[in-house]
Amino acid sequence: MLASLVLCTALAIGPPPVPDDLVPPRPTTPLVVEYPDALAAQPDPPHGRVVVKLVVGTDGIPHSLVVEQSIDPALDEAALKSVAALRYEPATLQGQPVEVIVRVPVDFAAPPPPEPEIQPTPAPPTTAPAGPNVDPKTAAIVVGRIREAGVRTEIVGASVIAVPADADAKTGPVRRRTDMLEGTPPWQRGTDSASDGRFAIADLPPGKLRIVVVAPGYERFEAIEDVGARERIEVEYYLQRSSDNPYRTVVRRTAGDREEVARRTITPQEIGNLPGTQGDALKSLQNFPGMARAPFGIGLLVIRGADPTDSAVFLGEHEIPQLFHFGGLTSVFNADIVTNIDFIPGNFDARYGDAIGGVIDVKTRPGRRDGVHGYIDADLFDAGFLLEAPVGKGSMVAAARRSYIDAILPAVIPDDAGIDLTLAPRYYDYQLIFDYPISRGRLTARAFGSDDRTKLVAADPNDISPDERNRFETTLLFHRADLAYENHTGGWDVLITPSYRYDKLHAGAGEIFRATVDAHQFSWRAEIGRQLARRARLDLGTQIVAGVLGLDAESPPVPQGDAGTTGMRFRLASREPFATTSLYATLRLDAARWLTLLPSVRLTYWAVNFRRGAVDPRLRFVAKLAKKTRLRGGVGLYSQVPDIPEWNPQFGNPRIGPEHAVHTSLSIVQDLPRAWSIELAAFYKYSWDLAAGSTVLQRRENGDIALENFASRGRGRIVGGELFVRKALTRNLFGWLAYTVSRSERRYPDDARADEGGWQLFDLDQTHVLTAIAVYRLPRNWQVGARFRVVSGNPYTPHVGAAFDATTGEYVPIDGASNSKRLPAFHQLDLRVDKRFVWRKVALETYVDVQNVYNHQNVEFLQDSYDLSQTRPVASLPILPSLGLRLSW
Repeated sequence: MLASLVLCTALAIGPPPVPDDLVPPRPTTPLVVEYPDALAAQPDPPHGRVVVKLVVGTDGIPHSLVVEQSIDPALDEAALKSVAALRYEPATLQGQPVEVIVRVPVDFAAPPPPEPEIQPTPAPPTTAPAGPNVDPKTAAIVVGRIREAGVRTEIVGASVIAVPADADAKTGPVRRRTDMLEGTPPWQRGTDSASDGRFAIADLPPGKLRIVVVAPGYERFEAIEDVGARERIEVEYYLQRSSDNPYRTVVRRTAGDREEVARRTITPQEIGNLPGTQGDALKSLQNFPGMARAPFGIGLLVIRGADPTDSAVFLGEHEIPQLFHFGGLTSVFNADIVTNIDFIPGNFDARYGDAIGGVIDVKTRPGRRDGVHGYIDADLFDAGFLLEAPVGKGSMVAAARRSYIDAILPAVIPDDAGIDLTLAPRYYDYQLIFDYPISRGRLTARAFGSDDRTKLVAADPNDISPDERNRFETTLLFHRADLAYENHTGGWDVLITPSYRYDKLHAGAGEIFRATVDAHQFSWRAEIGRQLARRARLDLGTQIVAGVLGLDAESPPVPQGDAGTTGMRFRLASREPFATTSLYATLRLDAARWLTLLPSVRLTYWAVNFRRGAVDPRLRFVAKLAKKTRLRGGVGLYSQVPDIPEWNPQFGNPRIGPEHAVHTSLSIVQDLPRAWSIELAAFYKYSWDLAAGSTVLQRRENGDIALENFASRGRGRIVGGELFVRKALTRNLFGWLAYTVSRSERRYPDDARADEGGWQLFDLDQTHVLTAIAVYRLPRNWQVGARFRVVSGNPYTPHVGAAFDATTGEYVPIDGASNSKRLPAFHQLDLRVDKRFVWRKVALETYVDVQNVYNHQNVEFLQDSYDLSQTRPVASLPILPSLGLRLSW
């Protein structure tokens, strides 16, 4: 279901005029061509150029391939196979990804005999003579391949020139710039590297030669070679990328059939080394407008003032239960396998459901097919690896990561620290992706998961028994396996993807309590889309989510009879099925050259538990006010089911209904000179039927009278604005300024502590959130970056007094108005320094990331004294340096 704007680009003969602001697609993988063995064995094997016409989609994947210029059926088939394996960075028009038609020439030549007579190729324009007169009986040949240093990928179109070298010149690479070629040589011969990076220069005089290699975007390379008469030498040269900033687009607003009012798309290659992220690209989401700061940075997604449980995270078309490991240290999915991350804070398309907050959509990429690549990395918290390689016509990626905090913590606890027991986190995650072309489409199989646990560790493991240690353990895990088939032929776009996921949450605290929640969930999504007319496109989809939710909880012993007797325990155990079906449709109408309308609707029915449905119509629009000015807006309804504790029959209210919200937003984007842009956005959300605590009595289905616990009587309102100023990529500098001002309130009928109107601030409401980021690239692969944040403190409910309860011997707080005071403002500076060492076949990346550089004691919450007469602030993490290493090949 991708964009339908199709343009002709430069490779066509006599193309129509190309818009000035069209950026053509850029290949991200080399064209690998194999000459068929059967044809090579013929006396006169065919040769020449095959031209393949294709459409590069907004996902960078070729489709609708057609041979326009043919040589031989076998060569045509080989050309189609090679071109279909290409991957691109999509074309953009006015900064928005579009589909384009391109023509790719594929040159075929039969493999040369063992000692080929290689004719010299024309040298690049120069004032030097084209070459010396060489006796054919003594002529030498230099053949080789040009690759990128560190990653070993072939470089296409590099200029390779051979010139004479001094007789006393030292053979090998020329290291110092002062020793590089100056002036005009007496002669030269040259060629360009082919699609596989290979080159050959023949008819060279014996002796010492200087080989000069120049390619756009790479450092100049020179080497001295010594060749003998009638000698053929083979070389392999590795070029380093130039010191120019390698970033292309840090933040991109994506258009297409699902134009969003405020979609902000990021790619891990562009922002993986932002300060404060520890190299994790997914953590960069915390730096965008509309994202509030979570306490202790634990990874909660507070999007535009919504409750974290009101937002959804999709990965590979299906939802995942969490994005970050415990404490928000790192994400649960390797960001280097991600192709882009869409952050949509509101007014999202109808394909996203069961969320009234915001949406994060993560897309994975296939593995590389240009050889075996990978890395191993480690920092202060964890270590991991990634490996990717071609598999036949397809590819595979495997990655894993494991923390070692629980392993090293007992060793670093000082004996005199007075700490006998410490709660240590442990986490791991893994990913396996297989991608293969099939039936003119693409089949992707994924298996990935995450496992987080905390356990009690001791300075001396002999101090406690394993049974006692294991009682204090918390587990949060999920495992998922899915398939995805995509096809873009005949004008149709088809997606079919089933998925299975297992979740488990376990918490226990010795003899206090024990609870386990687990779920088996099957998810299905199918979509089909087509261009109906020149200005109309329709996309249809269906989604099914079904499974079984289990609950097993046990209370602490309740004393019975005489003092000292063992009390009985209360146990809750249930297995509740659930099922949700949805249909959705989006129509894209280009009502005018300057106006695009995107009406959509989602129909949802919650079966089994709720037996209720919802119809959520939504409308978005995009208006091009000027060449570099765009206005976006939207209004729509959104629905979701309450959280598990609120509808579970054991301790919730099974009669509770779905929650609803209306989103309205408006944004204007202005592109400025010198790669600056500014975006202003305003939003308002109103929600109703929120699950709220209730003390009302009701009759249960079994006839018992009991508290309903929860009722659909809560209300919410959120209003705010966003400012996003960014400097797009220049040679050395990029960065942005993100500011959000908002107010998030809730209204619960049974809360007597709210203000006169019944409204109270949301627990994670933050009036002001300001983030400034700058990254500067230095010579010799150095880079420095800084992030500064200022955030309003979270609200809290103050104690205005306390009463002593003589029956329990404890003080009971007397609270003031709910969330009527705020903690002090949060502010913090983070710095990061990166250095990359590049050798021929491997590269080493190092970084130092220091959070809270000036060690500000930010208050996260207040702790009361035993009699509630005093409070003590509990600060967030102090200055926290992190060192990371990555060895890649």
